[in-house]
Parts: sequence; C-alpha cells; structure tokens
Amino acid sequence: MYRTIRTAGLLLMALSTLAPTTDAEEKAATVEGAWRQVEQKNGGAPSYERPPSGTVMTDYIVGGRFVWIIVRDGKAVSLAGGRYKVEKDKFTEIVEYANGGEAVDSFVGKSFEFTVKIEGDTLTKIGTIQVNGQDYEIDEKWERCKP
Repeated sequence: MYRTIRTAGLLLMALSTLAPTTDAEEKAATVEGAWRQVEQKNGGAPSYERPPSGTVMTDYIVGGRFVWIIVRDGKAVSLAGGRYKVEKDKFTEIVEYANGGEAVDSFVGKSFEFTVKIEGDTLTKIGTIQVNGQDYEIDEKWERCKP
C-alpha cells in the first residue's frame, strides 16, 4: 500500500512539470501589454537607431484593441489606434482613428500586417505600411513596459 501511494506521489510530481504554463508566463509570451519603442530601422536605413532625445513611442495592446502614441518633450504629437488580430507570428493592425498630420491620418481605414517575434521582454515587429499611398518598410524593436 505504501509503495502504491509513493509511486502515485512520484507520478503526480512528474506530471506537474508537464503542466501548462501559468497565466503570467502565457501573458509574458504574448503581444498583449504596454510596449516602448527602443530602436527602429525603417525605410532604407542601414542600421537601427534610437528615438530622438525627448521622444517616446508607446504601444498599448490589449483586449483586441491597440493604440500607439508618440510623445515629444511631454506633448502628444501623433497617435493611431483601432483593432488588432494575432495569428501565430502575424500581427495585424486595423486602424480606425489617427491624429498627427497627413501621413498618419492616411492610415485610417487601412490594415497593416507585421511579423512579430517575442524574446523575453523584447518584441520585434517587421512589416510594410502605406504612408500616403507609398509602401514603407518598418523594422522596430520594442521593450515591455514595467510597472
């Protein structure tokens, strides 16, 4: 009897290592959350560049909705938002509203698909957007915002 209980206990311990990941681990591996852009290599740029001093771009992705905002020297200068969908490593933004000048305003009503890769707290987003009808390649690195 003792041997059966001990064997069952060992089996339960072994199975617990195969248990699904916790909610916190799953959430950390998703695009959901708040992200701050740390580098970009857009258009024909030969290397990654950091945002200019005093400029912060934050992307909030949660519950099927997203909004990104660019703040320069404490003032919101550009934003866009709407719905998103994720399928494996494909992240699609469906832009419903924007503000920040002609180029950003031209995003409204458009969908942009990106390939995303998450490694720890870093998200890489690569794809093509249309700026005033012209294709523009983006390659951005984002860092998960911490409380």
